[in-house]
Amino acid sequence: MQSAEALAAFEAAATAEAAVQQCYRVASGPDFILIVFVPDMPAYHAFVHRALTAEANVRNVRSFFAVKRSKFAPVLPV
Repeated sequence: MQSAEALAAFEAAATAEAAVQQCYRVASGPDFILIVFVPDMPAYHAFVHRALTAEANVRNVRSFFAVKRSKFAPVLPV
């Protein structure tokens, strides 16, 4: 279990990263989901090392990559 201070510190560091476009704190699973944009895999590996694995409080990193966008409609009904 992470302390509130450790979670807040990670959140502040993650949201300060230029590559992080979205940051969600979630329950029942990982503590955070980050949506990142980088130009290529070397940049992704550099981001992971700098922002995630070099951080002492990060114990596990799971990465998922979209290979096809089937739908993108970020419109909220009013």
